[in-house]
Amino acid sequence: ELPATTEFGSPRALLVVDRQDGWLQVALPDRPNGSTGWIRLDDGVELREVDERVEIDLAARTLTLLDGDDVVLTTPVAIGSPDAPTPTGDFYLVDKLATGDPDHAYGPFAFGLSAHSDVLTEFAGGDGQVGIHGTADPTSIGNPVSNGCIRVPNDVVLTLAGRLVPGTPVTILA
Repeated sequence: ELPATTEFGSPRALLVVDRQDGWLQVALPDRPNGSTGWIRLDDGVELREVDERVEIDLAARTLTLLDGDDVVLTTPVAIGSPDAPTPTGDFYLVDKLATGDPDHAYGPFAFGLSAHSDVLTEFAGGDGQVGIHGTADPTSIGNPVSNGCIRVPNDVVLTLAGRLVPGTPVTILA
């Protein structure tokens, strides 16, 4: 069982990966990455279609926002360091958090993903959750310097904040 809200108070959203005979297979925001579970469709589930998705290419160090098949934007990003690499796989947006401060270490917004670090079991009091966020250090963009998170320029994180909702699919490619 999962609570109706995340630890940050966001309404719980899950990504549907399959449907079978009145059941939904959903991606879970827990360890290990790639975990899934099943919920009954008739258990008061509200389904919403999300047209936008995010693709992150670690080799190219880019994030691309797509709306259907249309590219909305592509931007350079900072990725995880060799000691704390960004995990790869299919994930989704769990939390959308405003920091209220463009000079905050995470910039004006941070998005928690269903992804968790493969090497950090804890970070800043949390469980090693990976995120996409802005940065107070724009010189880090394009470099492998984070603890696994994806850093984007603050103007880009503001654009993402205006478009992305919990449940948005995020694919991270090697």
